[in-house]
Amino acid sequence: MDMPRLKIALSSLRLWAGIGCALLAAVALLATYDLTRRSALDDLKREARVTAQLRVAVLQSELDKQRAVPVILADDSDVVAALREPDPAKFVRISQKLERLRQETRGAVIYLIDDKGVAVAASNWALPVSFVGENYGFRPYFRQAMSDVVAEQFALGTVSGKPGLYMAHSVSDGGKAIGVVVVKMEFDAIEASWAQSPQPTYVTDRAGKVVLTARPELRFQARPPVRADEFVTPVAVPVDGWQLQVVSAARQALDLARNASLMLALALGFIGMLIIWQWRRVRLRQAQGAIMAAREAEYRQRLEGDVEARTREISITNARLSAEIHDRRDAERRLSSLQADLVQANKLASLGQITAGVAHEINQPVATIRILADTSVKLLATPKTAPKTGKAMLSDNLDKIIRMCERIGHITGELRTFSRKATGEVEPVPLQDTVTSSILLNQSRLHENRVALICDPIESDLLVMAGRIRLEQVLVNLLQNAFEALEDTPNPTVRLTVEVTDDWVTLKVIDNGPGLKPEVLDQLFTPFVTTKPKGLGLGLVIAHDILRDFGGDLSAESSSAGAIFILRLKVAS
Repeated sequence: MDMPRLKIALSSLRLWAGIGCALLAAVALLATYDLTRRSALDDLKREARVTAQLRVAVLQSELDKQRAVPVILADDSDVVAALREPDPAKFVRISQKLERLRQETRGAVIYLIDDKGVAVAASNWALPVSFVGENYGFRPYFRQAMSDVVAEQFALGTVSGKPGLYMAHSVSDGGKAIGVVVVKMEFDAIEASWAQSPQPTYVTDRAGKVVLTARPELRFQARPPVRADEFVTPVAVPVDGWQLQVVSAARQALDLARNASLMLALALGFIGMLIIWQWRRVRLRQAQGAIMAAREAEYRQRLEGDVEARTREISITNARLSAEIHDRRDAERRLSSLQADLVQANKLASLGQITAGVAHEINQPVATIRILADTSVKLLATPKTAPKTGKAMLSDNLDKIIRMCERIGHITGELRTFSRKATGEVEPVPLQDTVTSSILLNQSRLHENRVALICDPIESDLLVMAGRIRLEQVLVNLLQNAFEALEDTPNPTVRLTVEVTDDWVTLKVIDNGPGLKPEVLDQLFTPFVTTKPKGLGLGLVIAHDILRDFGGDLSAESSSAGAIFILRLKVAS
């Protein structure tokens, strides 16, 4: 083939190659535009779904917080008492309570309606727009709550003129509805946060009407129509028939696809320029290689510095965490020591009450020993006494003195054991000996208060899992409480009963005193709650904690016949 024809052939080949490359570039541009648009739309939809779910979560959190208020108030004893026996002073106190509660929960208003539909107490009782005295018997939420216990309604306020969700719960007395507690929740803060977002947000009811929006002029109307370049993301709201809708613009996806196509066109043009300027390729590569090597070296050096700095930060953080762990362990040890000291202090306080009685118990045998000793001295000083008779009398006196000393030793031994600081160990303990020692330490109080103590027989081999000293402390405390409760009771009686079932022993301390008031019984094991004028309210709390350390339990009951304290202990295997 001659040169002219070869040149023509090469020119045609280059022409068709150029046309083919142009067609491929056009196809690539169209495909890139379509894929980018689809991907951007999917990203926008996912983002809109997350945004809608987050806004529903915030809305649900506020709804749950406000819904809990009428449920709690419906069981409040003051609220029930005020509706059962209406009294203006009671309603004022209820209004003050509602005002404090509204400030804590940040609700719009909380009010109490009697069974006739009249608001008798409200958190805004001191404001010019007070609800007190207003009749809400016509409100659907009132009628529904009186019949179905719970009701919710979104409406405009008759007094305030502001829209809100009314959450109502009936107040029952003996199974009969005697009133309704209502909490009005306004959504100003939530709607204000929506106003800062470029995505319009609406909440519609079952009928499709807008109830919540950052644009008040659209409330109670149909949602504005969606344009062709917009889409809606709906999510259900935990209110009957409500739905949150986030409107997002698709224009961003179209712009992103257009920009991606433009970038691809520029890239293809750049590639074409590289092909045209092929002869500069080698030099450009060499220059770029040198630049990249320098950049990699700089990047590696910077990365090593960052790693070293991060390692130092981690080391410092680890050291700080180790110090915090050490401090926390020290605090736990100090807390354990303080708890043990508190138990010992409570025991010594009980010991102070026991000491006077123990002294009285010791005085009797000491006086007897003195009399016997004087008699023995007189016998020895009387020469006319027959030797055998005098010896027998002296022997009898000495035997009595020994028995009196043993009795004193037994009493002081129990007192010394009780005062000893207990360890935290739990081991098999004979229940009979522990109960006997506790009764002995309170023997003087029994005689002094003329209390009849009745104790069920306890098997000598019955062992429970406990610590003897701490279990004695609990029993002594309960017996002292029973004696104090019986001071003004005729024929005072304390009974100890023991029942063994399966792996548990139930020991009850029962008195025939006035019993415990319900408000005291509910908080009996709460620190600093006491019925004694000079009590600290810690004795029963400590006793309760001791029983829990044993793996058991301490509880109380009350009736017209007196108080009952119930100790449950595990049987030692």
